[in-house]
Amino acid sequence: MTKRQTAFLLAKVAFAVVVLTWLFHKVDVARVLNSVRDAARAPIFLGILLGLFTIVIAGWRWRRWLAIFAIEIPLTSLICITQIGQFFLMFLPGPVGDDFTRMFYISRLAPGRVGEACTAVVLDRCTGLASILVLAALCIPWQWNLLATSQQTHWLALIILCAGAALFVFGALFFLAGHPTHQWFEKRLLSLPAHSLRDEAARIWGLLCINKKRLAQVFCGALLTQLLLCMLFYLAGISVGIRLPLFSWFTFVPIVLAANALPLTIAGLGVREYLLVLFLGVTAQVESERALAASFVVFAMILGVSLLGGLLYIFYRPKAVPEAAVSGDVVSRPAKLSSRTV
Repeated sequence: MTKRQTAFLLAKVAFAVVVLTWLFHKVDVARVLNSVRDAARAPIFLGILLGLFTIVIAGWRWRRWLAIFAIEIPLTSLICITQIGQFFLMFLPGPVGDDFTRMFYISRLAPGRVGEACTAVVLDRCTGLASILVLAALCIPWQWNLLATSQQTHWLALIILCAGAALFVFGALFFLAGHPTHQWFEKRLLSLPAHSLRDEAARIWGLLCINKKRLAQVFCGALLTQLLLCMLFYLAGISVGIRLPLFSWFTFVPIVLAANALPLTIAGLGVREYLLVLFLGVTAQVESERALAASFVVFAMILGVSLLGGLLYIFYRPKAVPEAAVSGDVVSRPAKLSSRTV
């Protein structure tokens, strides 16, 4: 890494240390450690299984994205790479460890289509974040009275709610609007100054418009992933004795997940702990020690899943896919939409 990147990484570590130190001064550390030590093992094991299942879903989602660009990669290879990405996600700030790992491996599997393959990674990341925000927009209103009692939770929930609602409206217009709307948006793109990025954006927009079914499948898979992650938090709470209904977790865990998607700290340390203590205290009057213990159990579950990616990183060696498997008629279609597009 360059000096600037190293300084950036150290700043993220320092931020996490400051937040955790502040939290530890607010709680009884001995009680937190005892809660983690005495946590029930069965919910933790089940949470790890759920985490592994989200890896499978992520690999399947990625394959559907690649299919839009007519790139055929075996599902098992994509699942292995996604698992390896989770390993690096634990040691680099935000989602960059996962995304850069996937881009690195996919460039080897599809050497002739690196740009499009990496674009699929970026689009998959955007879909994941959109699914978090939409899920939050659907669930937050049910607990709004409680979330609004604190100024901090009120503004966090309001920002996430507005962003999720905007994405929900955009998604509804995209899937329900017919050809004229798509053509109008394409013309707006093409009206921009001539540039290769503009032409590429218009071409990708055309591919998305003619692959709505695949997009719907990808988004449903992403939404299922977020629901399973909410259940993982729920199981962590059960393991340390937090008896809160599952639906209550849905009202604030998406906010925690959205915050973790930002490159603020390594593996979300500090951010996740602070937000869980905040939201569990406001919505369910859970004591800070128990909420902090639940957060550490969540981290332990994610770490357990990620370490399996470390083993794969040691033994897995990608093999380039034959050229015929990464070429097709779809990518050669012009940017202009067909009149049959719905």
